[in-house]
Amino acid sequence: MAKFLTRPRVLTFFILLVIAAFVAEPPSFARAWNEGRSAMLAIVPLVGLEMWKNAIKPVERKKALLCYSVVVVALAYYVSTSLQAIRESLIAWGVKLGVDPLIAQYSWVWGLDYAVTSAFLLALVMLLSKPRVITPLIYTVGMACFLYIDVVLPYNSLGPFQDVVPPLLGFVVLVLNATGLGYSSAAGNILHLTTPAGSMNLQVFWPSAGLQGIVIGLLAIATISVKMGSGWMRGSIYLLIGAVGSFLVNVLRIVLLAVYAMGAINDPKGFERFHSVAGELVFIPWILILIVLLVRHELKIKTTSVTLPAERV
Repeated sequence: MAKFLTRPRVLTFFILLVIAAFVAEPPSFARAWNEGRSAMLAIVPLVGLEMWKNAIKPVERKKALLCYSVVVVALAYYVSTSLQAIRESLIAWGVKLGVDPLIAQYSWVWGLDYAVTSAFLLALVMLLSKPRVITPLIYTVGMACFLYIDVVLPYNSLGPFQDVVPPLLGFVVLVLNATGLGYSSAAGNILHLTTPAGSMNLQVFWPSAGLQGIVIGLLAIATISVKMGSGWMRGSIYLLIGAVGSFLVNVLRIVLLAVYAMGAINDPKGFERFHSVAGELVFIPWILILIVLLVRHELKIKTTSVTLPAERV
């Protein structure tokens, strides 16, 4: 225990930050992207992947004490914002600023939450890591930015993002009808599902289409490519693979949602629960696996480039 307190590892504090958020409000980790902290599940693996061996490097005692202080402040924040009175005050503040009352209780509140979480992460990054751990910040800052976009331009207001939804639903319809699980069709941003037990319309706006996850994931891949020195050629290939793979994974996510909806056509509450976790269950593992493969490939290239000259001598 004494060693843990005096010589903690770099990764320890990022783990503690996520634990603090979870302890303060566990249900928030099982909600949709604009209703909770589920995206925080990506913080620790992203730190581990980016720092690799340095993630377990011991931390100086003075810096460790400062990092513990950041975690304590974070815990106090997460506990306080879990209180109904504080949550209602934040919602009232948003409504006073002109935010739609419905949006205020979701994207407004959680946009603030991810912005504050980004500040805690930035404090840990500045205290701990050299080289700096950037990818977790990209994820939380990215989430905050997309939530604020949803506040300012809710539903289908953001044309360029919303224009991606119809062709995405077209792919989903092709997959669903090919499987024979039930009849489906799409018109604009409406996915119509029909089974012998009944029918259901799913209205899909750009945030529900998973575009925020795709963009944030590609930014994380771009950052890793730059820090690994991949160069323009390999970096562009990684981004292309990430874009195509993320699109297909996103199609898979919506297909899974549709299949679940058709299997529980008369259970909208069950569908909402599944919808809350489906994105993270599918997308976060995909991005992490892709980054692992990217890092391993780059390390292999660097190892080969170092050993080849020695073999020729």
